[in-house]
Amino acid sequence: MKIVVSLILWLTGVVALAQSNTSYTIRGRVNNPNANEKAYLQLMNDRGLPVSIDSSLITANGFEMKGQVTNGGSFYRLLMGGIPPVILLLEGGETLEVEADTKPGSKAKVTGSKNMEYYAQLNSLNENFKAKVEKLNLSYEQATQKKDKAAQQKIQQQFEQGQTEIVTQVKNLIPQMGSSLATLYATNFLNQEQDFEIFEQLADRFEKEKPNVRIYQAFVATVRRVQSKKNGLAIGSPAPEINLPTPDNKIVSLSSLKGKYVLIDFWAGWCGPCRKENPNVVRLYNQYKDKGFEVYGVSLDSDRKQWLDAIKKDGLTWTQVSDLKYFDSAAAMAYGIQYIPFTVLVDPKGNIVAKELRGEALEAKLKELLP
Repeated sequence: MKIVVSLILWLTGVVALAQSNTSYTIRGRVNNPNANEKAYLQLMNDRGLPVSIDSSLITANGFEMKGQVTNGGSFYRLLMGGIPPVILLLEGGETLEVEADTKPGSKAKVTGSKNMEYYAQLNSLNENFKAKVEKLNLSYEQATQKKDKAAQQKIQQQFEQGQTEIVTQVKNLIPQMGSSLATLYATNFLNQEQDFEIFEQLADRFEKEKPNVRIYQAFVATVRRVQSKKNGLAIGSPAPEINLPTPDNKIVSLSSLKGKYVLIDFWAGWCGPCRKENPNVVRLYNQYKDKGFEVYGVSLDSDRKQWLDAIKKDGLTWTQVSDLKYFDSAAAMAYGIQYIPFTVLVDPKGNIVAKELRGEALEAKLKELLP
């Protein structure tokens, strides 16, 4: 098992439209600056590329930038020589103070707005969780070497408990942050599938309170697309078609398996919980394959070797497909997959009969359908 912590800033690529301008001021101080070093302020363009919009020479007295945010603000990136990029949340009216040091390992501190206070608080939660995860990963590897399954299970439970704790803390912060950029950033800590009600509530709130702000419009549009996909995966509806290559580069479609109950299993070789569930699926596949049951594995791997190694090691003998595009996989996008493992059970006619079946729930459903 390898526990992976990643926060994907989905807001990358959003550009505010020039409808209303509000001023901001950024004052920075860098300890031990390099000679003739400059600070650069960047905004990501609509292709996800950083575009420098301002710069200032860093002197012994620091630097200063002034400008206008457009259409309610956005996420910016501040570069200061070899210092790691600093994310700034600018909605207008801020005077931000940035303290940084060129010393390796040092982190910049930004004050001057509630947005940045909440941003720092959220990042602190994440850093603490990452530190715990690193220790858990080490303990898990040691338990694996000793073949201590009880210890492995306990560590997995500790990881899940840590995830629950950080999500709960973020949920408690969201009402305080209101309709702000900090709230948008906070959604990166949530599981869109499991916490979708919160995403829907925020989308409704942003539509009402900030209907003309581009960055909130982007969030709302994302939520509405997921709503549409979720409705498309309703029980009884036809399962969206999938056409992806197998390990030997042959295209095998989902529809080619019609006539059987098919478990569409979204997984990956890097996914610890997926690998943990695989022995259960193998057991049930062997038990029910002669009764009209099939598994259609859709890997969200990006590393071909890691995918193939996992198939071999876990003994997955059913159909496996992947375009090796991680969560950008055509199948993942068609099914609105936000996390894995995720399963969809399809009946012989190609209609969805159940979702998210794992462990005992999967076994009970197969026993019901294929006695």
